Amino acid sequence: MLFALLVGAAPVCAQDAPFGFESFADSTILTNQYAGTAFSNAIVLSAGITLNQLEFPPHAGSNVAGDNGGPITITFVSPPRSFSGYFTYNVTLTMQALDASNNVLTSVTSQFSHNQAISGAAGSQPNELVTVSSAAGISKIVIAGSAQGSSFTVDDASAITLCDLYQDGYTNVTDVQSILNQALGAAAPNNDLNGDGVVNVVDVQIVINAALGMACIAQ
Repeated sequence: MLFALLVGAAPVCAQDAPFGFESFADSTILTNQYAGTAFSNAIVLSAGITLNQLEFPPHAGSNVAGDNGGPITITFVSPPRSFSGYFTYNVTLTMQALDASNNVLTSVTSQFSHNQAISGAAGSQPNELVTVSSAAGISKIVIAGSAQGSSFTVDDASAITLCDLYQDGYTNVTDVQSILNQALGAAAPNNDLNGDGVVNVVDVQIVINAALGMACIAQ
């Protein structure tokens, strides 16, 4: 009954924010074009224009984002639980996940020192999938290659929100049912999204809002 009252007859499904960069013109400086997300030191590069697609091929489409003048920083209004993207780089790549106080939660490093399509290291391939995760939620991502920039591209990045309980890239009715079961005591209360010490109707509503395409305002 509670599920029916909160959800009603509306279809419930929302994809976690994908960053494919295809809708932007070449050389667009990325800032706050994606709702709830702020980029710095990021520029859109288009195949056949400013992107050397022979060495840095897009993962899909014709656009990627590149580091412009320094490490790319991505700040989230609603902290996701993980962030991933497909990276091509000419120096070793490091990706850090930070909390709201800029403490490093976790960090990963690329598999190779460089992985361009033509001149990459032996055994490497372009568009390496790199992922960082933190159950506590990630407030900021810092992706560093060369301190001067122009050292890597990223394509088809995504942020898995805290509302995506199954971490399958979608917040939908299965996530709503999971949080509802937790609120009703039918499952372990593992997803206290607003940090008040209990899983209840507030957490259920947070997931429903995210499933309906609104932001996952979990904290």
